[in-house]
Amino acid sequence: MSTTDNLWVITGAASGIGAATTQLARARGDRVLMLDVDAQAGQALAQATGAHFFRCDVASEESWEHVCAEVRAAGTPTHVHLNAGVQVAPPSAPLDAYQLETATLAGYRRMMGVNVDGVVLGLRALLPLMQPGGAIVVTASLAGITPYEVDPLYAMSKHAVVGLVRSLAGTLQRRGLRINALCPGGIDTNIIPDAQRTANAAFMAPEEVAEEVLMLMNTDITGKSWAKVAAGKPAFMVRAPGDRDKAAG
Repeated sequence: MSTTDNLWVITGAASGIGAATTQLARARGDRVLMLDVDAQAGQALAQATGAHFFRCDVASEESWEHVCAEVRAAGTPTHVHLNAGVQVAPPSAPLDAYQLETATLAGYRRMMGVNVDGVVLGLRALLPLMQPGGAIVVTASLAGITPYEVDPLYAMSKHAVVGLVRSLAGTLQRRGLRINALCPGGIDTNIIPDAQRTANAAFMAPEEVAEEVLMLMNTDITGKSWAKVAAGKPAFMVRAPGDRDKAAG
């Protein structure tokens, strides 16, 4: 049973950070509309948590049109977490399959559709439904603010959404909306290449990153990128060159 009027819309909600954020929001008594292409996992988590699941291909404009109808029926979205993301090759692929010259065009287009189009289309669909006071968190990556040689095309896609967040902030602030980009390092999710799961590799738990999502939903700061580099250490702001906004802390 919900105890607040908050309505979350979360993409990539069936696993990883999206699933952890769904569980955290439901534990607070907030309503959650889960969006994912994995209907089986999404419906199972929705049933377990009391969230509502709706299948959505975030790269599809038509899919977002159907989402808007679901959102309108549920109410006004107060928290939007645009979280869905993939790398350019599947986890089982060897690391050389992630490189610029060896990555498949199909993998590249799928990745850009999820990582970039999924954010752009999600914002275009949901912003008209939001009211002043609403907050948006985009899951970018540490690869969106630093180099990532393992998958340079993934890094490009995450740099793109960080730039979008930083550039939209002023416009959205004038509408009473806040937006921030969360840039975590290695997270134990199902997009990590299997070849990176070595004995010496350390990955953060999705649940810890979900706590940072909640923090960014509640901050008055907007238009910033926040690096989460290690378990037990809070996310910290990484300013764009020339950012002198003292009010942002």
